Amino acid sequence: MSILKKSIASLAAAMTMAGGLTAFASSPVDETYTTLPLKQTKAEGTLIFSDCPEYADQAGILYEGTAAPGKGRVYYYHVNETGGPARVLVYAKSDKKQPITVNRRIKGDASSSYIPTGATLSFREAVGEEEKPETVTLLPGKKTILFDDDPHGIAEEDLVSGMVEIETKKPVTLGTAILPDGDMKDLEKALEKALPLPPDTHEMRGTFARDIYLENETWDFAKGPADISIGNSYPFQKGQDEMSHVERENTGDYGITYHVTFHNSGSGKYNLYINAQGGVYMGTFQIGTNPRLLRVYRTDDRLGRRWFGNGTERDYISCGTWDMGKDLYIRFIPAGATYLPIRFLMVPEKESLDQK
Repeated sequence: MSILKKSIASLAAAMTMAGGLTAFASSPVDETYTTLPLKQTKAEGTLIFSDCPEYADQAGILYEGTAAPGKGRVYYYHVNETGGPARVLVYAKSDKKQPITVNRRIKGDASSSYIPTGATLSFREAVGEEEKPETVTLLPGKKTILFDDDPHGIAEEDLVSGMVEIETKKPVTLGTAILPDGDMKDLEKALEKALPLPPDTHEMRGTFARDIYLENETWDFAKGPADISIGNSYPFQKGQDEMSHVERENTGDYGITYHVTFHNSGSGKYNLYINAQGGVYMGTFQIGTNPRLLRVYRTDDRLGRRWFGNGTERDYISCGTWDMGKDLYIRFIPAGATYLPIRFLMVPEKESLDQK
């Protein structure tokens, strides 16, 4: 092969790796964008976020907080560094006898390389079948186990991550614990005696809003392409660490469901892309113009290729072609073991601009 042919082949391969394009196609990353400010219109539900201590080296209570009446979620993310097999449990307790409804239990695949754990949890959360709600009756002062991440025991150095979603009519305490492997009776006894673990330097735990709703001022596509940046132009959520009694920031907004509405105007069509800006991002998104019938788009299904966003800010995936003038709904929970910011790029088709 000649030097010229080798150079052309290398360039074509590099362009394909950068964004999944055919050789010499222009990249949407190179467009000039107007970044759209977002305003929060609503926050609801309760998130109990447990990621601290991230590397758990002893048994104990990882985090617990209070879920207000309504919908609640526990989201946990911990590495077993206890020196042997361990169990990570999600539990609930109340000072009075009361029922709660458990709506979903989801977990990612345990992994010592971390990224697959966040990616598999993100995918299952987005596409998993609805579970039959289960009523669990809490007894006064007793910790009731709602979920056991792995009844066979979590291997040392493995990351586990998952979530449990509940609904309650009265305030209820939700928490997570890491305990030595054992049978259920041993676990229940150990859970009752478990002591709170101190936070690590990550300080990533607390009680936050579970769902936040964001939207932009209507964008006129006659002005050209626009983008929405998550993890850059909009601040991360603040909450309260109920064990340490201090304010915390959920840097990455892990466990929080984003409901983003993109208001726009114009006639014609535009293309949507997701672009990684902070490093590796392996996750799943739900997008569409009908909020009850959203399509699924993934950045973690690039078989035989490097992780999306790894070592570059030029990676993108195509997320469909949409009609101008219709609100676009984007729903996702930031995937664990990944990095923000990410951008949603809205690029009008040339034919649409030519008609103006």
